[in-house]
Amino acid sequence: MTWRKSFIAGRKVENLAGFLRAFGNLVSSTMLSSENLHPLMRYAISDIHGCPKSFRALLNEIQLDRNDELFLLGDYIDRGPDSQGVIDLAWELEADGYNVKSLRGNHEEMLLEAHRGERDVYDWAPSRKHYDKVIAWMDRLPFYFETPGYILVHAGLNFQRTFPFKDKNAMLYSRYFYDTIDYEWLGDRIIVHGHTPARMLEVKKDIRDMATNQYACIDAGCSQVAEGMGYLTALNLDTKEGTFVRSQD
Repeated sequence: MTWRKSFIAGRKVENLAGFLRAFGNLVSSTMLSSENLHPLMRYAISDIHGCPKSFRALLNEIQLDRNDELFLLGDYIDRGPDSQGVIDLAWELEADGYNVKSLRGNHEEMLLEAHRGERDVYDWAPSRKHYDKVIAWMDRLPFYFETPGYILVHAGLNFQRTFPFKDKNAMLYSRYFYDTIDYEWLGDRIIVHGHTPARMLEVKKDIRDMATNQYACIDAGCSQVAEGMGYLTALNLDTKEGTFVRSQD
């Protein structure tokens, strides 16, 4: 190869390297811009109670991203018109790559008890087609989640126990436990729960004051018809803001 050909080949290599560097910078810049437009968020939703249309509308309202974490705090079934539809939507999100973490509520526990022959079915039972899959899924659901700054649970905690996480029944059924909170044990964490439906204005107040009180109920009674209820709530754990949609089921 002559010096001229070597020089031209060298220039081509330099130009290619420069192009690749520029392309890499552009890709990195684009990725950073996308991250800035939609940073990682954590959301909590509770007590969907057979209302898949409301659930989907709320997901659209918060513009859930695959990089977000979605915590579902139990009671997917009963009361509303389409319990299977709620479960199917949770499964659909998981299959599509969304980061969904689902808890057990007392209504899931009651269905499991009926499956074991310990009680009658409370309201809804899955069809024969879905039965085995639904029961297996519910049986795997945990009773609480911990995420930085928060304890997420369906109902509440029993602070009379040395280790509150040992009382599974309290995590499913307890109500009005705020006066018993052991703040030394709780530290700087906030308890977020559902189970006890409240008027939307009361839920908004809980969310507004949760940094001080260290608790918030986010069940605004999506399946309820009582005055001030009938809303599904998504709590952004990072911004401490609530999003509400009126029941659409």
